[in-house]
Parts: sequence; structure tokens; C-alpha cells
Amino acid sequence: MHPDHILLIGYGAPEKADEVLPFLKGMTAGRGISEESLQRLASHYALIGSASPYNDQVTEFRGRLEKELRILGLDVPVFVGMKNWHPYLKDVLVEIHGKGFNRGIALPLTAYSASSAGAGYKEELESIFAQGGIAGLSYHFLEGWYEQKIFIEVHAEEIGKVLATVPAAERAGTPILFSFHALPIVQDRANPLAAYPEEALSVSALVAARLGHAKWSVVYQSRPASAKTAWLSPDIGDAISDLAKKGEKRVLVVPLGFLCDHAEILYDLDHQARALVEGKEMQYLRSQTVLNHSKIAALLASLILKS
Repeated sequence: MHPDHILLIGYGAPEKADEVLPFLKGMTAGRGISEESLQRLASHYALIGSASPYNDQVTEFRGRLEKELRILGLDVPVFVGMKNWHPYLKDVLVEIHGKGFNRGIALPLTAYSASSAGAGYKEELESIFAQGGIAGLSYHFLEGWYEQKIFIEVHAEEIGKVLATVPAAERAGTPILFSFHALPIVQDRANPLAAYPEEALSVSALVAARLGHAKWSVVYQSRPASAKTAWLSPDIGDAISDLAKKGEKRVLVVPLGFLCDHAEILYDLDHQARALVEGKEMQYLRSQTVLNHSKIAALLASLILKS
């Protein structure tokens, strides 16, 4: 396919304090979330700078990707559309349509096909098209690139930086928790969400093998308090408690299920999980997210050209 533009599809996040509550209300619309619960969620943002860096990091990546595409000979614009906040995906599609573009590659801002399905990115795009008014636009979805060698190497590099701060004699014994956003358990193998635990285990094993690190496990985080059905486990909090019982000195958390920073990293991990780790007299360590690592835009530019 020879695209005339690229569309990055993300979740979206509030950029200012007064956007937090409207964002949360929009994101949870129709789920029966109480005002009290929304206020409690909003209070989390006060602990991470009163907003989220998500949109800024995506904007930075957009510029990196455009540059890498030009280097490879593909001089096309890159647009960003968010599912749950400005710039809303529908508005961006109207803009793209108005500018006369018609053949795009849609790149969900997750490395995992199942996670893309969980976020409903493709479904959101299809829903907008079904409403009419944007005829002539078509997209090829580029998703499920979590096993790419460079993606594995970049995570291993970031983890290695953190392990280098641990006394040499204790590095191999440092437990690594590869963390992914929890999703409901799905038994239907035809449902793309069913592959999520397999994707999580596969990529974690690849990163651990690249590191040559044997002491690791997959955990899940950020399960909604309102969830009434079975969700993937083990929960990161339970895993941390188990490590404390075993007498571990420290825990290295790797947000492998996430590409860039947002509330699920800065609050759920760096505040909530950290408090649990340190409350059990262990050291909390975390590797960085990788969206704006210098090699990721080059990787995705190369995948776009091959698609």
C-alpha cells in the first residue's frame, strides 16, 4: 500500500487540571460510575502534576515519526486522533477527509493487537465511518508488532540501565515484574482479547531472554474497582506482597504493556505500587516507557513502508 497519510490512534488524556474531570466523565460515560468515584479518580491527577503527559509525548512521537518517514523517502503527514479526548478521532477524520486524503495507515498507540482491541480503536474508527459523512477514506491497520527485535532490544536497554544501579552481586536475583493493564478474562478464542495473556507472556519472555535474566513474572495492574467479572491476574499488588514474604530487597517494575507515560504509570505504579513496595521495606525500581526512545520511530517507519 502507498499511503498518503498516517493516522496515530491513541486513548487521549487531560492536559490541564480543569480538563481532568470532564475527561474522566467522558471516558466512563454509560458505565454507571458514581460522582464520588470520579472525584476520587480525579484526585489521583493532583499527585502526578494535575494532568497527564500522554498527549505531549504522543505529539513528540508524531514529529519523530514524520522525520523518520522522510528519511526513508515517504513524505506524508502524520495525524493524531484520540478516542477519549482532544483531538478527538472523529474531528481528525473530518479534517483528513477535508484535505482530500483517502489512503491511510492507522497505527494504534500500542504494540499489542489484543490491547488495541481492548481499547476499541478499530471499533471506534468503524463506528465513525458507519455514521456517514466521511466517504472515500480507507485504512490499513498496523498492529501487533510487540515481537519486533528492536522493540525487545529497547526495553532490555532501559531495564539494563536500572539494573546497573543495583549492586552487581544482586542484579541476577532482582525480581522483575512485567506489568500490563488488566483486562477481563475472555474464554472465546475468536475474540481478539483472548490472545492478550499470550502476547504478554511472549513479549516478557523475549525481553527477559535478551537480558539473560531468569527471575521475572507477568503481572496486571489498574483493574477498575468497579469490575464485577473475573479479570486477568496476578494483580501487581498481590505479586509485590508475595515478593515481600519471600524476603526480597527490591522490585523492578517494567511497564511493558504501555508505550508512554500517563496516569496508569505515574499514579498506579509510581505512587500506588511504590507505596506498597516501600511500605514492605523494599526498594522500588522502574524502567522507562519507550515511545520516544530514538529507535522506536525508526522501527515503526520501517514497518509502515513494509505494510
